[in-house]
Amino acid sequence: MSFSTTFRKRMKHKGNSLYERRFNDAKRSFDEWFENTLDREEVVIDGVKQWAVLQDQSQSNNKELSDDKYIITENKSNIEVGSYVNWRDASWMVFTDEYKTIPTHKQAKIKETNHTIKWMVGDKICGKGKGYDAYIQNQTLYTLGISTSGNNAWIVNAKMMMYLPDNEETRAVKLGQRVIIGGAIFQIMFKDYVSRRGIINYLLEQDFYAEDRDNLELGIADYYPAINGEDAEDNPVGDDREVVIDGVEKARIGSTYTFKAGVFHNGEKLSDTISEWTIADTEDVATIVEQDNEKVTIRIVSNFQKVGSVITIIAKTEDGVIGSKPVNIVSPY
Repeated sequence: MSFSTTFRKRMKHKGNSLYERRFNDAKRSFDEWFENTLDREEVVIDGVKQWAVLQDQSQSNNKELSDDKYIITENKSNIEVGSYVNWRDASWMVFTDEYKTIPTHKQAKIKETNHTIKWMVGDKICGKGKGYDAYIQNQTLYTLGISTSGNNAWIVNAKMMMYLPDNEETRAVKLGQRVIIGGAIFQIMFKDYVSRRGIINYLLEQDFYAEDRDNLELGIADYYPAINGEDAEDNPVGDDREVVIDGVEKARIGSTYTFKAGVFHNGEKLSDTISEWTIADTEDVATIVEQDNEKVTIRIVSNFQKVGSVITIIAKTEDGVIGSKPVNIVSPY
């Protein structure tokens, strides 16, 4: 073999261009680190056993609301937003992935699931009889948390935000469907599978327990009608009106923004007003500064680690018409 042939083979292995050579050097550096780092452990991602590196996030970033982690895998990994990660006998869900400028590996943020949600699909339990691990977030503190009953009485009206992986069964969940969380009944008022690719988030509102319909022991609402071949009660939510929210699509960290909402029917604005504002915010990115029946003002935390996060602004009329607007969190520069 001639010297020129040997040289060309060696250069092809290192890379045919300066970029390729530098990328290959970075990839070899990552591979060496990945193979030897102390926080490398075996996990199962969507049923596939593989190696991953798990790193702590500072709990001060989310006011210690959850023990979130970073997960780092090789590029060949099947990990994506909405994936389940089984690690140390616990179930975690992938919420955000990071687009690497130098794609030597994959990196994402995960949250530990905190509840198993079950509902009936025909006479069978969803998720092949096991239900779905979900991340549930109490939203009552982000809203007024109350609704009217009768002329003058006020009743507690708790809100929850539920996050599930986006698949055929979870997309088929209807508005008005009821689920059980912590022994309480909640009704699905709104669902959004656009804001976060791979995850569906549902806004839930507290409902009443029905002994002849709900099975608290199994944790399944409308269980008895399903096993008896009956249709669940029709709980329509909203109508042909729509709530349109006007405001920025990208919010810079450290800044304050105002969003306005109006209620429309066939393109004509109505006199209906907003009774509640909610922020779907899993990473404690935004706080409500001011709100009324037309607008809400929010402040984005000044923290570069929040860049790439997604929040959803949700507005609801008193009689249950809901609209939403996803907002991407970006750098101030």
